[in-house]
Amino acid sequence: MYSIAIVDDEAVHIKNLSDYIERFFKENGGAEYRISVFNDGDELLKDYHAAYDIVFLDIEMERVNGMKAARIIRKTDEDTAIIFVTHMARFAIKGYEVNALDFIVKPVDYFSFALKMKKAIKYVDNNLDNSIEIRIADAVYSIKERDIYYVESIEHNVIFHTAIGEFKLYGTLKAFAERLSKSTFVMCNRCYIVNMRHVDSVVGYIAVVHGCQLVISRYKKNEFMQALVTYWGKKS
Repeated sequence: MYSIAIVDDEAVHIKNLSDYIERFFKENGGAEYRISVFNDGDELLKDYHAAYDIVFLDIEMERVNGMKAARIIRKTDEDTAIIFVTHMARFAIKGYEVNALDFIVKPVDYFSFALKMKKAIKYVDNNLDNSIEIRIADAVYSIKERDIYYVESIEHNVIFHTAIGEFKLYGTLKAFAERLSKSTFVMCNRCYIVNMRHVDSVVGYIAVVHGCQLVISRYKKNEFMQALVTYWGKKS
């Protein structure tokens, strides 16, 4: 699943980009995606963590403009694909300062959008993702790590909870933990491996992962929180 943010203070431009994103995925294989909308840079930055593959960022906004927002994002997230959206191309020239992937000039036409979107998808697929191969009976599945919410252990089986469904197979949590990226997947107790990407919040000893409440054991709490802080790029 691709996670996409649209940051713009004009509703007409938000709808335009949202419609283009829907059309793009329909015309290009129908991949799963999720759109989050923000009406200003300050809304995006509130409790920001590296949760988005692509950010369409309006430069001219009233409270926190796109360039300032991009600089703050880059302090905690070096990888997300930032595409500036602006009325004047000259405003996007400084995009190199924040390693922006590209820019689009308003009013945005679909042809220009589709070219930028293909570039962004290629960047995400080539740079931000790994896959894990699992076998169930006589079938083989290749699941992108970004699509895995968490992995659960029940008796002698593991269940992958993912954006494309649940996959149950024989094995141990430890064995699969060794196949997943250690910087992204962390055990919160002996029954769960959590994808830091999908942690919504932590309250006490409960981690909310894609809406599901998972218990963090006492002996794993410090390790889990340190991993989360590192992933979010925040200083403790």
